[in-house]
Amino acid sequence: MTQKTQVISVVQEKGGAGKTTWLCTLASLMAEDSAKVFAIDTDERKHLSRWLEKDNTAIDWTFEDNDEKIGPTVRQLKKSDPAYDAIIIDTAGYKSATAIYAVQASDIVFIPCMPDEDSAKDAMQTYRHVLNVAENAEKNILAFVVMMDTDPRANITASITDALDAKKIPRLKAMCNHLTGFKEMKSTGKAPDGAAKSAARNVLAELQRNDLISYYAKGGSWERKSA
Repeated sequence: MTQKTQVISVVQEKGGAGKTTWLCTLASLMAEDSAKVFAIDTDERKHLSRWLEKDNTAIDWTFEDNDEKIGPTVRQLKKSDPAYDAIIIDTAGYKSATAIYAVQASDIVFIPCMPDEDSAKDAMQTYRHVLNVAENAEKNILAFVVMMDTDPRANITASITDALDAKKIPRLKAMCNHLTGFKEMKSTGKAPDGAAKSAARNVLAELQRNDLISYYAKGGSWERKSA
């Protein structure tokens, strides 16, 4: 079976919504599952680069802030042998030129959202922006909101998820809750630990069940490596 490299972008207008945290979480868990992952940091704040510089994960990476090089870089990486299972792109915000190029190159886009009204509004705007980019590129690009730093018992969490659902914004039901392990990632350069890892694994399991990550799809690389 010919392996297809899946391109995944993480995009949000609002800073501090957990964009890089989710990217690091997803990339590191996939790497733990023996996926061959390449991460591209396009955010001038370089939060992802600083995490990867600790060299505690089996993730290849580069920093690229030239928007015109995003597409060529992705196309070149797709030719790698052995092939990458996933190329994951961190962006500076959906209004940046690099974010537009990243979305155009993507198969799926994740939109992190914190449990507050401003973040939810930005997530909705980001989703509409992704749809617009996909339409202009004449490409089917999936997009899903992933809730970050949530307290499942808090009324605000239910209020925000209800608001997203009312607007028919696709979102993952599993959430990355408010747990210390997600914050500790920044200093360890590793995947989340403890309860945070369990929560992250629940989110990843939902992606697996719905065949949203091609590495885990039936007949995919994960199944072959696990056989």
